[in-house]
Amino acid sequence: MGAHTGNRRCSPSTSTARRRTRPPASSAAVAARRPSSPTTKPISKDDAAEGKARTKQACSRRRDMEVRRKMEVLRRLVPSGSGGDDEVDELLLRAAGYITRLQAQVTVMQFMVDVLEDTKH
Repeated sequence: MGAHTGNRRCSPSTSTARRRTRPPASSAAVAARRPSSPTTKPISKDDAAEGKARTKQACSRRRDMEVRRKMEVLRRLVPSGSGGDDEVDELLLRAAGYITRLQAQVTVMQFMVDVLEDTKH
């Protein structure tokens, strides 16, 4: 998935990646496929607005599901004392603390390696 760009539309990786592409149709082909019966009613502004609202809701649900999935992965990666259902802020703070502790451990281990290498010489 790409980085968040602030765009309110669905990410192209999720919405257009599954679509099949086909060559652009000529205007004659489009006109031939268009129904010519007078019973076909044009799309009203209300219908268009309703369609946009449904699309926004679908994008929002998809985005929410993706965030929930990523938070669940983070819960599994970060050790917790309670193991409960944490709030987002609490989980992110625990993750930041865990990363800081891991960085400190790496620094100490690197120092130990440097000391042991110096004692060999």
